[in-house]
Amino acid sequence: MHVHSEKILDSLLKNTLKRPIPYLIGGTITGTFIAYYYGFLFSIIVNTIIWFVISTTVNKYYWHYTGFRAKRSLISIYLLHRKDTKTKSII
Repeated sequence: MHVHSEKILDSLLKNTLKRPIPYLIGGTITGTFIAYYYGFLFSIIVNTIIWFVISTTVNKYYWHYTGFRAKRSLISIYLLHRKDTKTKSII
């Protein structure tokens, strides 16, 4: 893989991975409270729905980002790298 594409992959991967961290922290805190009062199964279902709506809304209106472009780019880069690796191992 080229050095330039590795740098793009690294920056894209870092941006894609660091964006959901606040939602994971918030979901953990609210999930703990919901689980304490209403039970574990209810907490998983309700907390997942709540934080999915919050993260989708924030990403769409604040970041102007849906996340699908970055994920599609990561998958395409992975597939190209995998194809290059298979081609090199055959030769």
